[in-house]
Amino acid sequence: MIAETEVAKFFAAYAEFYNDALLPEADLKDVADIYSSAFISVTPGAVMAGENGKQLIEIMKKGFEGYRTIGARKMTCKDVSVTPIDRNHCVAKVQWAGEYQNKKAALITIDFEVSYLLERRDGKLKVFGWISGDEQAEFRKHGLL
Repeated sequence: MIAETEVAKFFAAYAEFYNDALLPEADLKDVADIYSSAFISVTPGAVMAGENGKQLIEIMKKGFEGYRTIGARKMTCKDVSVTPIDRNHCVAKVQWAGEYQNKKAALITIDFEVSYLLERRDGKLKVFGWISGDEQAEFRKHGLL
C-alpha cells in the first residue's frame, strides 16, 4: 500500500514545484516527474484527458502565466489524507491554501480541496488524475477575475 507519509512528502514537493512555477522565468522541465504518461482532469466545467510531454508543458506554462496574472503568490499544502485503492494506487485528498494579491494589493487566502489519483510507477508516485472544484468561481468571488 502507498503510505500516507509517502503521499504527504510527494505533495510537499508538489507545492515546492508549484511555487517555483509561479516565478516569471519558471522552468517546467520537471513536470514529467509529477504526472503519469497520461491523465484525466475533472472539474465542474469539463472532463479532459491528456498526455505527458511537450503539450503538457506548454499548457502548464500558460496556466501559471494565468495564475500570476490574477495575483497568485504562494500555494501551501495544509493536509493530506489517503484512501488506498490497491497496492500501487490511491486517492489523495489534499487541502490547499492559495495566497493571492488582488488589484487593491490586499492579500487573500483561498482554501480549497483537490482529490488526486496517484499511482506508483517505476518506484515513484505519479498523478494520473485529479478532481477539483470550480476555481474560476472562487477567483471571481474574491475579485481576482
